[in-house]
Amino acid sequence: MNNVNHQCTDMLTRFTPMRTDFAAWLLIGFFVFPALLQARPRAAIVRTQERPAIDGILSEDIWSKAIPVTDFVQREPHNGAPATERTEFLLLFDDHYLYIGIRCHDDPSKVIGREMARDVNLGNDDRVQIILDTHLDGRNAYWFQIGPRGSIGDAIISENGAGFHREWQGVWEGRATIQPHGWEAEIAIPFNTLNFDASRKDWGIKFIRYIRRNQEAVYWPTANLNNHRFQVSDAGLLTGLENISQGMGLDINPYGISGHDYLRGAGGSGMADAGMDVFYQFTPGLRGVLTVNTDFAETEADTRQINLTRFSLHFPEKRDFFLDGENYFNFGISSGADNPYARRLIPFFSRRLGLDSGGEPLAINAGARFTGQAGNWNMGFMNIYQEKAYDDRNFSAMRVSRNIGRQSSAGMIATLGNATAPGDNALYGVDTKIATSEFAGNKNLSFIAYGLQSVTAAPGTARSADHAFGAEVNYPNDLFYGRAGFMQIDQDFSAGMGFVPRTGVREYYFSAGAGPRPGKWGILQILSMAGINHISGTDGKLQTRETDLALLHIRFISGESVIARTVISHEYLQHEFNLLGTITIPAGGYDFTTHSVSLGTARHRNLWSTLSVSRGDFYSGERKTIGVNAGWQVFLHLFLGAEMENSFLRFPGADMDVGIYRLIINTVFTPRINLHTFVQYDDISQAAGWQSRLRWIIRPGREVYLSWNSSILDPMDRFAITESSLRFKLKYNVRF
Repeated sequence: MNNVNHQCTDMLTRFTPMRTDFAAWLLIGFFVFPALLQARPRAAIVRTQERPAIDGILSEDIWSKAIPVTDFVQREPHNGAPATERTEFLLLFDDHYLYIGIRCHDDPSKVIGREMARDVNLGNDDRVQIILDTHLDGRNAYWFQIGPRGSIGDAIISENGAGFHREWQGVWEGRATIQPHGWEAEIAIPFNTLNFDASRKDWGIKFIRYIRRNQEAVYWPTANLNNHRFQVSDAGLLTGLENISQGMGLDINPYGISGHDYLRGAGGSGMADAGMDVFYQFTPGLRGVLTVNTDFAETEADTRQINLTRFSLHFPEKRDFFLDGENYFNFGISSGADNPYARRLIPFFSRRLGLDSGGEPLAINAGARFTGQAGNWNMGFMNIYQEKAYDDRNFSAMRVSRNIGRQSSAGMIATLGNATAPGDNALYGVDTKIATSEFAGNKNLSFIAYGLQSVTAAPGTARSADHAFGAEVNYPNDLFYGRAGFMQIDQDFSAGMGFVPRTGVREYYFSAGAGPRPGKWGILQILSMAGINHISGTDGKLQTRETDLALLHIRFISGESVIARTVISHEYLQHEFNLLGTITIPAGGYDFTTHSVSLGTARHRNLWSTLSVSRGDFYSGERKTIGVNAGWQVFLHLFLGAEMENSFLRFPGADMDVGIYRLIINTVFTPRINLHTFVQYDDISQAAGWQSRLRWIIRPGREVYLSWNSSILDPMDRFAITESSLRFKLKYNVRF
């Protein structure tokens, strides 16, 4: 006993100096951090009495009053080196608008700018981006982008850059033109598009420019490779904002729609409808939305997938009403867009609402959403009243979290309603995230822990409750990176408004890799990674083990890439598995190895392609998959794309070839008028889906859509249209 007491005393003695040191460092950090905040690089903004014409030409004299931001440094390919081309950002404002002028010096013959439509991927064009941290919390921000031909896009950033929500669409305006000295752009962002505290004179701000031909990304104020691309905490300060207004904070968005539906065997019929969305800014940071008779006629069609697994496939949410504010409902690890495990457990998945189990629309009669920030609190509330799918018509979700320190947080989530099966369902849980971007100086490190409980009452059965929980450590840095985690989802756990493809499992995962940058041979970076994923039942019996060896991923400065990968898998089937309704895989254990290679040319070229080939064992047989993805920019206003993925399955006594084929035709008449056509066919249904969408942005917030959706049976034979819908929709925004 005395020995134990001595040991405890020794431990306490050793701990006391540590505790004192920790307190000292905490005290130093408490006083030093505000000084560091004040030392952040600043971008001054100038008030103007004259509104510039947003035409993409910086010709007005008022731009000469702005103080240019020019000190850009490379993030890639030569980290920390000066930018190879001069870039100027100019900032003006009046009572109602933030104006940003951009002058990108370059050889105009070398400027890469092919995209003009709104919200398209500009990853293959030159472009500039602006990040606005309007609450100066170092966590959340608005992201705006514009390319040389006037294509604009926007997004919401959360989790200090780990979460990126591209689907958000704000009401703002931007134009760009190619000039003899390079290209220029002008942006006007209404203050009533943003959430902010009007009493705050300083915002966080970051500028980024991409020069695509040499993979150059230049940043102001910093360009740390260990940071997320859109990290918020290292932004500079935008100073001088005074007496700005969000107006009444009231937006009314009515819509009208008409069209024609056809169903083979039943004939055709006309339709007409109307609805409305009302937005109100309750406080500078909290926004409410009321929707009546919601319609999604303009939503892009889902990309078809062939399911060669035993579990449900994940289809992303694409409807604007649910995407706006989705970041406030993220829970646990689900906010990590690059996290391969984020889809294992999503407690609230908005795609469950307004769609039946087959993906067909259900009428949403009314809905309300309340999202935003109040001090250190982040909150999201949603209620939807829809056409009956099972027993429920009313669905509610609530998510509340509190910021702790600079980058950490803790919160809870709750949902009520069952959109996945008959019966009642409720779910609630808590999570916490401890994060820093200053680990070992300038590196990111985070720890997330979460726990959930569901309560379900299926018809004719007793009420049951079960749990899901897990934790993850993530080290997402440039030279070395890694992730390790654990999750358990009990057998009877049910997320009635979520996505959980696999229950009754206990999963451990670990991956680590390196990404050196040799700085020669035309190589930008060489990535390699090894990981293991081990899934057992809650009884401890192995179900799945997967060893992933991404041995080689070379990124060239020219934009080309090479990837080589090997995956070693073990699957134990407790019951026989029917593959695609055709091939029966007997119960038992299976070991198989798959090798794959992918070669890609630079997508900023007018003609590009990617070829991927994989081959290996597949349960009791073999599988070979060939994928081809190609694009051709015929000229500025026309793009053609084609995708193909074929799997050749060979089993004893049974062979099967399955494939998906897609054709994309984008016709862009002006930055505000474009026609997108998407045709896809798969061997399983032997039917083609055809969607064409014409979008005309009359002015920001006022749009016209004309869409055509159809399903065609045996398109290469009889071309029989089994069903179709034609829609004409007018959306109109009125702001007060």
